[in-house]
Amino acid sequence: MLTVHLLGHAHVTQNGQPVPLSAKAVALLAYLAAERLPQHRERLADLLWNTAEARTNLRVELARIRSAGLNIFPASRQLLSLESVERDIDQWVAQHEQQMNQTELSGWLSTLRGLPLCGLEDLGSTAFQVWVEQQRWMLTEKVEHTLAQVYARHARAGHDWATRMISSRAEAVGFVDPAELAVGELPLPANTAGATESGKTHPAQVGPGQAELGQASAASRAEVSGRTPHFVRPREEAQLQGLLGKAQPQAVLLHGPPGSGKTYLAERLAGSLPSGWEVLRLSAARSSRLLLAALAQALLRSDGPGGPGRTEQEQLLRQVLLQPGTTEEDMVKVAVAFSQSARPLLLLLDEVHAAPADLPALLDLICQMPGQHSRLLLLLSREDPVRQAVTRVLTRRVPGVQVLALSPVTLGSVQQVLSSRFSAESPLRLQSLASRMVQRSEGNPLHLLSLLSTLPRPDQLGRADLVGVDLGGATLPQVVRDTLRSEPEGWSGPLRDAMSRLSVVNGAFGHLIAQAVLCPQATERPSAEQGPLRAEQIDALLCDALNEQILVEVDAGVALQLPELRPVRVLEDAETQYMFRTEALRVTLAGQLPGLIRQDVRRRLAVALTESEPGLASYYAERAGLQEQAAELWARYQAHLPGDSPLRRQSGSGTEIGAAPVALALGALPSASVRVPAAPPVPEPLRQSEQGPQAVSHQGYSVSLEGGWLSVMSDGRYGHPQTLTLRLNWPGALSGPLRLVWRLDVFGGGEELCPSLPPFPLRLTPVRLGVPQRPRSGRVGQTQPATAFTFTPRQGGEYHEGHLTCKPQPGVVIGHWMEHRLGGPEWQGATGLDLSVRALDVALTIGVIGAAPGGRAEGGANLLVQPSADGRSVDRRSAAPVMAAVSTQTGS
Repeated sequence: MLTVHLLGHAHVTQNGQPVPLSAKAVALLAYLAAERLPQHRERLADLLWNTAEARTNLRVELARIRSAGLNIFPASRQLLSLESVERDIDQWVAQHEQQMNQTELSGWLSTLRGLPLCGLEDLGSTAFQVWVEQQRWMLTEKVEHTLAQVYARHARAGHDWATRMISSRAEAVGFVDPAELAVGELPLPANTAGATESGKTHPAQVGPGQAELGQASAASRAEVSGRTPHFVRPREEAQLQGLLGKAQPQAVLLHGPPGSGKTYLAERLAGSLPSGWEVLRLSAARSSRLLLAALAQALLRSDGPGGPGRTEQEQLLRQVLLQPGTTEEDMVKVAVAFSQSARPLLLLLDEVHAAPADLPALLDLICQMPGQHSRLLLLLSREDPVRQAVTRVLTRRVPGVQVLALSPVTLGSVQQVLSSRFSAESPLRLQSLASRMVQRSEGNPLHLLSLLSTLPRPDQLGRADLVGVDLGGATLPQVVRDTLRSEPEGWSGPLRDAMSRLSVVNGAFGHLIAQAVLCPQATERPSAEQGPLRAEQIDALLCDALNEQILVEVDAGVALQLPELRPVRVLEDAETQYMFRTEALRVTLAGQLPGLIRQDVRRRLAVALTESEPGLASYYAERAGLQEQAAELWARYQAHLPGDSPLRRQSGSGTEIGAAPVALALGALPSASVRVPAAPPVPEPLRQSEQGPQAVSHQGYSVSLEGGWLSVMSDGRYGHPQTLTLRLNWPGALSGPLRLVWRLDVFGGGEELCPSLPPFPLRLTPVRLGVPQRPRSGRVGQTQPATAFTFTPRQGGEYHEGHLTCKPQPGVVIGHWMEHRLGGPEWQGATGLDLSVRALDVALTIGVIGAAPGGRAEGGANLLVQPSADGRSVDRRSAAPVMAAVSTQTGS
């Protein structure tokens, strides 16, 4: 039997014996085995070779496969497929349900020899390399899910020897420790407050906020089971419903990226209209004449009653179609016919960002014309209004137009949909799955629907599957991918080339990195004549990219003030960096770049980052195939880390500093880190149901405040994680311990990218305001030195980061609510705190921050829903700005 091995280094065996094949032949067989569908020879040739002789090279490889004894491809067949082949991943997963003794379990785990599809990273075309990365991610998710299931089964049986073997093997080859993924699969302690033996929250303990999430209406249940699930968006839905019933014409510009739910909300509004309304659905044509003709034809088809007025209206519209005059004349005729409609009208006009320049004038006429019935203009745009000239003019010219931006779907909305689908499960158990889905999709409804389609039916979803359910089968929806691929067509040639090269950079980058990537001689001293010109060219390209919203600025010195979620400066002189608008856009651009250019950019980055970020430089060098240079850079990275850094690999962990291979350097955290036993889960805190949702995107994270719960999720950017800071102040000083109730559902530090700062899901730093003293870090309004309390599942010893002394806290687990109480002299007199997050992948929810019993901070209430520190209440329905509560005094 022919077996294609996808786990670890890709290879092929025949009846258990390795088959000597070239790397391209292995890549070909791996692709066919993973796709499981016949592939045309021409497509395979284009995937695996970037030369004009691709078809010839494919024939040569097929001949070599036959000469190796594998007669699996008929010579005359244009479609190639593997009909009798096994995959090691399928064999491995099929064995996980079997009862295994120690020897059998050891043999089963030995199949894992590293991350999937190793050795295929830089083969073939860009499309093939993107496919390899996507498949590796999907297979990794599947392996980790399977390991978590086996771990949980042995943990319930009390087999400590088995759980130790599974955790050790997973961490050794670079997978997430199954102990973290299996937390939600293990039975809760019998004495857990507020929980029954079945793990569901007791009815007596359910607050009003939990009831909203746990029990959807009958209509919502029917909608989830039979139609498209409805992700609740209270702010947008209330604003759209508020437009109905008004006599004067109303115009709304609803904008959001592809898949954000614009059309769905528009159709939902159309379906909720009172009887008698007429709905006209159009897409904005690029030609003014075509747009006028389409609107005239739609008005002619409307079902208004007959009569003299109707006859005059039809005559005007037929003149526009059959006897067109000037554009201005026909615009007046269409506007008059629109205003004389015998019914209230709703015009749904899609793709307004691509509309002709005359659209604002036409809509202005429609709104200015008097009429007897209501008229509602709902305009849908994929682009932000400031990005396109037509929408900028529209927002200024059309009277009373309202601009409504679609925010990402919130965690509570996804949890409500899951509760409706899996009605037998409690919201407490579904929150972990909801967090993973929102973090994976960035709150995009179309992507969320793709993830929902991969979930098993309610009768197939067992208790052990809630936390570890595999989401790897869902990819970015095709409409989103097509839009991202076509977006660069509207850019200038220099801008498109520059953004394609910069897309190779992982995460945020500064001006010097942009210069190293875009300038051929960036690492050398430029001549006096060329130096300023090159700098001006780069500045111009970066400005163009910002204007086109390809890039966004990242200012590490700006935090978000809670609970208003408004920007406030906490660091002085922070360097401005840049990142792509979305990670999907960056990956799409990188995937279209030729492999030779991508490798050249990686080599430049390895040189440019040698001094400032040797760890990241080693990552780029390894990806560029410079193995010796990568090992040297990794040794330098380890040597430059502080002696107490959690990222530092000690000699006792099994590998000497400076002698570690790159594969180990890019693996998991040091095995010397200490795992502290987790505290028992606590009941879910109550929501404040009167608080409306607020959501913002900031520094690569999505931050939302909904019902008194603060949710933070990373948006999937692959690079050194940014440090998100949230500033929370309260009236008066804290005189007792601080109480924190929170849960962590996703955490990945990105240690394979060798960051210089330790990642963590949450860190709390007490703040004392009003002291005019400048700390060494440049932090505004805080004394020095300071102690920070770090929460992470991988515990270690105390360490220092700049002026901060970081004290890791025990009892952090993934998948259920936790309670921590922080006291000591560091919190005495504190008037606020900084909540910081620094992780590659993270999804966490904070339910309560307040004074523990006996403390004095607004009587122990949840400070996330208290008035701001200046004593003024926050209007949470409108998120109105309030006076800053942070002192900006600095000393000399």
